Amino acid sequence: MFEIHRKHIEPDIFVIQPVGRITMGRPCQEIDWLVDELVRGNIRKLIIDLSGVERVDSTGIGIIVTASSKLKKAGGEMRLCGVKGMVYDMMHTANIHRIMPFSETAEEAAASFSKATS
Repeated sequence: MFEIHRKHIEPDIFVIQPVGRITMGRPCQEIDWLVDELVRGNIRKLIIDLSGVERVDSTGIGIIVTASSKLKKAGGEMRLCGVKGMVYDMMHTANIHRIMPFSETAEEAAASFSKATS
């Protein structure tokens, strides 16, 4: 089963935490729709916490890259955290770490926003 938890950790930083598998179909659509909703709501700093994701396929990687692109076009930034195991291997093979920073936790990812804007 796939679900997405959401929360603000600071007034201008939003965290989404998918749980389950980010694979072609409904999970990717839900992430895409949520990112669109957040951009329309003027969220400009987004963290995707992948600690609850057990598997990601190429479509899932593509939707994460697309989400980052949407944030950048809107003047924002995106970070990833909790990338581990097979998800880490897939992301690293796809060179996602060169596109957006990985952090261990959402707190570390949030701190990296202030470093980037300082």
